[in-house]
Amino acid sequence: QFLDRMDKPEVDRIDGIPPAIAIEQKNTIRSTRSTVGTLTELNDYLKLLFPHLAEAFDPHTGEKIKPDSADSVAEWCHLHTSDHQTLVLFPVALPKDTPPGDVLPLLNQQGYTRIYHQGETIRTDEPIDSLPDSNELLIVQDRLKVTSRNRARLIEAINTALTLGQGSVEVVSGKKHKTFSTNWTNPSTGFTLRPPTPALFSFNSPLGACPHCRGFGRTIGIDLTKAIPDPSLSIKGGCVAPFTTSRGAECQSDLLKAARVSGIDINTPYHDLKSHEQRWLLHGERNDSQDAWENDEWYGVKGFFDWCETKSYKMHVRIFLSRYRAYTNCENCQGSRLQPEALCFKIHGKTLPDLWRMPINDLSAWFKSTLKIGKTNTSIKHALTEITSRLNYLCEVGLTYLTLDRPANTLSGGEIERVNLTTCLGAALTNTLFVLDEPTVGLHQRDIHQLVRVMHDLRDKGNTVVVVEHEETVMRACDHLIDLGPAAGEHGGEITYQGSIRNIQNLKLKTQNSPTLPFLLGKKCIAVPETRRKAKNYLRIKGASRHNIKNLDLDLPLGVLTCLTGVSGSGKSTLAHDVLYLNLAKQLGITATNEAAPIKRITGFKKLSSVEQVDQSPLTRTPRSTPAVHSGAFEAVRILYALSPDAASLELTPGYFSFNSGQGRCQRCLGNGFEKVEMQFLSDLFITCPECYGKRYTTKALEIHYRGRNIAETLQLTITEAVAELGMQPGESKKESSLLKKIERALQPLIDVGLGYLRLGQPLNTLSGGESQRLKLCKILVEVVSNRFASGSKRLKTSSTHKLLILDEPTTGLHFTDIEKLLEVFHRLTDAGHSLLVIEHNLDVIRSADHLIDLGPGPGADGGQIVFTGTPEEIR
Repeated sequence: QFLDRMDKPEVDRIDGIPPAIAIEQKNTIRSTRSTVGTLTELNDYLKLLFPHLAEAFDPHTGEKIKPDSADSVAEWCHLHTSDHQTLVLFPVALPKDTPPGDVLPLLNQQGYTRIYHQGETIRTDEPIDSLPDSNELLIVQDRLKVTSRNRARLIEAINTALTLGQGSVEVVSGKKHKTFSTNWTNPSTGFTLRPPTPALFSFNSPLGACPHCRGFGRTIGIDLTKAIPDPSLSIKGGCVAPFTTSRGAECQSDLLKAARVSGIDINTPYHDLKSHEQRWLLHGERNDSQDAWENDEWYGVKGFFDWCETKSYKMHVRIFLSRYRAYTNCENCQGSRLQPEALCFKIHGKTLPDLWRMPINDLSAWFKSTLKIGKTNTSIKHALTEITSRLNYLCEVGLTYLTLDRPANTLSGGEIERVNLTTCLGAALTNTLFVLDEPTVGLHQRDIHQLVRVMHDLRDKGNTVVVVEHEETVMRACDHLIDLGPAAGEHGGEITYQGSIRNIQNLKLKTQNSPTLPFLLGKKCIAVPETRRKAKNYLRIKGASRHNIKNLDLDLPLGVLTCLTGVSGSGKSTLAHDVLYLNLAKQLGITATNEAAPIKRITGFKKLSSVEQVDQSPLTRTPRSTPAVHSGAFEAVRILYALSPDAASLELTPGYFSFNSGQGRCQRCLGNGFEKVEMQFLSDLFITCPECYGKRYTTKALEIHYRGRNIAETLQLTITEAVAELGMQPGESKKESSLLKKIERALQPLIDVGLGYLRLGQPLNTLSGGESQRLKLCKILVEVVSNRFASGSKRLKTSSTHKLLILDEPTTGLHFTDIEKLLEVFHRLTDAGHSLLVIEHNLDVIRSADHLIDLGPGPGADGGQIVFTGTPEEIR
């Protein structure tokens, strides 16, 4: 219903388009219900596998639960009661308050002449005075001698007994008496399970989801780890923060007494205590903290919070408890998301959540070594084939460190793109057009060749693969190269080269128009700095722990450009964000929403004035903000339009030209230029406003001109054009000159970081992750530009503030020429006294760094260690 209103591509004709799939590197998933397992459809195949291959176990005794069949019961009889008289019995439940004697005549009329009671058979036509009241009767279905000749009669009797006994049958022969059931029941304990179905193994089904957390795996509750903010402290030193307050002083005394009784060293740091000692400290000596209170036993930190919950009607107690609340693993399912019954089913000792929690490479190896495809039914063979192939693809695209229960909303843009690529590969599509947007983002050089092989597999299946890419390895591996240029924005859009990459050396090409070929031919390269900066001060962190980083010590040089490298999943983002940024933010008084990674000690932070993290998260999700607004230039632009003769005659203020609140904005779209259409089952759609056609302003406002342009036309200028068009001219007033200088100072940093092709009025929600990151970087760059050079000197003025800037893969979406510009910006920021920590895989940036910190050696559990620190020359 919205296709007619959507913008059409400006094209005369398109022929030969096959069905197309576009895979972006944007992660728009918000729900924690979506995981790597659901995205790749592996969960769907696993839930089909478990009902057929899993074995059930009683959670209380560990006994195997297996439903019986007529054949298995007959087999038992032939093994244990062969050549003996055997009774085949089935139970019948009696109606409530009905004496057994009233039922026997009815049984006799139906042909059942005997019942079994206390080791004896009783005829149904005999007096029943001696038969006590019972809720159940055992009725004799048949009495026969178990021989091979009687096997058919035995199976018929068992089948009838199972039908009438609602799945239960009992066999008696002499002193041997055994109960069988076709239900998933443990006869010795009576524990019964539901029959396994695919829905039981799905957390998105009400039949399989944990009833407490509804399949999310987490609930809001008290996070006991928050009670121990500094694990380097001992019990005596006050590692339990709530016990150091006046409210918890008595609990600290109880803890010290209980620790001495239990033989736990009160002087050992918490992180050095054994796991069972840490569990004792947090959870106490009993599962029921109430019993521990009453019996003067240690009730644990949990017991203290349980007691506080009983006082939560008091305002100050609620405020106290709110400090320790967080999303924690559901206590009922322990984060597994599934019903307790689903956890009773195992394949070779592994429950389904156990498989979800295994790293992809370990899970792939487990399926290959443990589960062999034998003579199973067709659906199981298909499921196993799909599972192994999809796991192989995940490994090939460099995602070996992920787990299937990893929430999809925690994946980076590059990871989500490669996961979606795996899904397409698993679907085995042919004659399809795949458009991939920089699939190598976040991928180490070691893994790029594997990704190239995956894309070749797609091609070899008869598909067309179009890859937007800046990675040289991918360009050299392609069959056909299309190079656009020669520059960005208005100066681009031309095909400067088209053809095979392998024939470049043999062709006499004029490469002056192509921005890419000189780099591929080796005629141009990004220069390596002649000298490396030496650090005078260091930021030192001791004993950092989070995820795969365990008790790590780090010396980060200040005042230099440092590159943080390592394979995907080695812990770079954890180290940069959770360890460095959040701990520095806490020390420098900067508000942060997340909890910092625990560390023993941090020193050297007093040399820094602040820390800023410049990541690739979107600046906004609506078209409301633009580069002009974000850079601060739009305020001066509005004042210039208010100073124009046309506006002055109408007595218009600068606020009139604001598309966020002014009277001159379009009243239909309220200055957005787009109308938001909420699609019920798809992402929200932004459609160009049919009244202002995306110009954001009313017709009256567009009649006001400055230098021959109305404000909508000025917003259509690229940043490079705006700096040139709004330059100084003779005869301008002092105020006008000041405003034009302000616009130039605000926009120049965007040109410096290679964003000169953006339009002043371009909505920020249309920017890529790399563009968003560089736009954030411009805010810091403004400080350097405003004090660009000391008078008569080519040296940059050193800033009075010394910031640590943490950047996460800033070269995303950048061409070789753009990387050159970005490195110039990095060096200018470093020369101005700032410290840069850049997470990067691009070899040109790594070569240009003053200092390298390499994490590894592998991803996931194999990573989290510093394998090298030093200069690029030293690592070589």
